[in-house]
Amino acid sequence: MPEITRQHSWFGDEQSQKLHQQRLDNGLPLHVSPFSTLVAAMGPHWKPGCHDAVLAMCQATYDVGYQVAFYEQPDLCIRPLEGIGTMRNEALRKARREGWEYLLYVDNDVMPPPDALVSLLRRMVPVVLPLVRYSDGQEHGLTITKIEPSHGMALITSSVVSFVLFNVRALASFEAFWEDFIGAHEQYHFEKLYDRTGVRPFLDTDVIVEIVEPPHFPLENMKGR
Repeated sequence: MPEITRQHSWFGDEQSQKLHQQRLDNGLPLHVSPFSTLVAAMGPHWKPGCHDAVLAMCQATYDVGYQVAFYEQPDLCIRPLEGIGTMRNEALRKARREGWEYLLYVDNDVMPPPDALVSLLRRMVPVVLPLVRYSDGQEHGLTITKIEPSHGMALITSSVVSFVLFNVRALASFEAFWEDFIGAHEQYHFEKLYDRTGVRPFLDTDVIVEIVEPPHFPLENMKGR
């Protein structure tokens, strides 16, 4: 009696087939373009060398078989950072509309190594960030800058979002996840995500991304007013 073929897929190349099998082996839901990533830059105001570094990372990601696209979200801020939540929501809508599985937010002052995105994608978690190091060598009062590298993955409650990778489905229950008011900092948003979905971000201590500008704390600007 002939065997009935219940499901069969055709792949454009060997790498596509490997990504498909990788998902099956890890119990992940299938996707038409496994691990495809939209890299969304928050604005066009690049610090020297950062634009080239991000593009080199995108090229390196494509070279090993992942579908990737890069675009710059137009600056919607009249005053510095006041519309950054709206910009991030616009990028999220674009990722959903175009069917990307992952969305990588990058600021204009990051210098990732070429393999940063591939390394984070291979972790296969809903939200993941790299360790960050500031070019001036200062910790700037941030816990993440004090963590030792090369210790694998760690579950965290918050981190700076200068470079953060989301599986788009992690934000599926939000029409607009990011908010613009001054107090809507990183901790606020990650707690909002956890309250709705139970998802916490992971920190990949094996990936380090340099940030060339010191962090900006909007609430600090309000002191004394």
